[in-house]
Amino acid sequence: MPDGTLLQARPAARRKAQRFGHKFRSRLTGWVLGTVTLLFLLYQWLPIFTLGLLSFSGPTGGTTFPMNGVSLHWYRELWDASIMNDFKPPLGRSFVLALACSATTVVLSVMAAQAVRGRFRGNGLFFYLLLLGIMAPGILVGFGFALLMRLLGVDPAWDSTAFVLHVTYTLPFGFLTMLAVFNRFDSRLEEAALTLGASRWTTFRRVTLPIVLPGVIGAGLFGFSLSYDEYPRSLFTTGADLTLPLAVMAQLDRQLTPELYAIGTATTVFSFVAIGIFTFAFWAMRQSLRGRQP
Repeated sequence: MPDGTLLQARPAARRKAQRFGHKFRSRLTGWVLGTVTLLFLLYQWLPIFTLGLLSFSGPTGGTTFPMNGVSLHWYRELWDASIMNDFKPPLGRSFVLALACSATTVVLSVMAAQAVRGRFRGNGLFFYLLLLGIMAPGILVGFGFALLMRLLGVDPAWDSTAFVLHVTYTLPFGFLTMLAVFNRFDSRLEEAALTLGASRWTTFRRVTLPIVLPGVIGAGLFGFSLSYDEYPRSLFTTGADLTLPLAVMAQLDRQLTPELYAIGTATTVFSFVAIGIFTFAFWAMRQSLRGRQP
């Protein structure tokens, strides 16, 4: 082979080797990340799957494997429960409380994120004050808030004191979600609408809100899910009417039965249904907004 041809072949072979090495590293990285993700999902969902499986134990079934029969006995026990272990009222209270926290989180987080977009005196202080809700330990916040309410003569209740404390916890998550969305938002779209004569409310409703709608849905989901299973901040602030996490823990202190597995499985399915409803609402709103476009 002539020397010139040999010199031309060497860079081509080197580039081919580099491409092969790059593909090999990419595939190896993909396999490693995929394996880690799969192991994490198994670690996260295997206990929930086990809980759901044990909830279908027979009437004499225990809380460990092997299962003693298969039936819907413990789900019937949930429905026909006595006053001492009736989970339906706590479930209803947790659902209403979570819905109220979700709606409040959406409104306040959008307003707070809109405010932080503009620069004002105390902007940094305002930002960190909002984040205090997730920085402080929940059990200490709940205990301190309960002491403050007692000094003020306010009786603890799930729909007043617990609601306020839940919102202080869910609001920072919704606020950070909206900040992330607004960081990718092109403010020139709002400026164009204002230049064309639209009011600020019309600009927000017709321009800003449709674009940041995924973040709004995410903030609502944060508010619902975090409030629905919140335990530390509910412990001292719900009063006599317990929410679902408190009722489950009270039953767990008395006796561990597959009935608790049944309520855990039911609430997990219920959470998935709630997420599905939010997703469908988001899809319906997006379709409605697309239909209005010329």
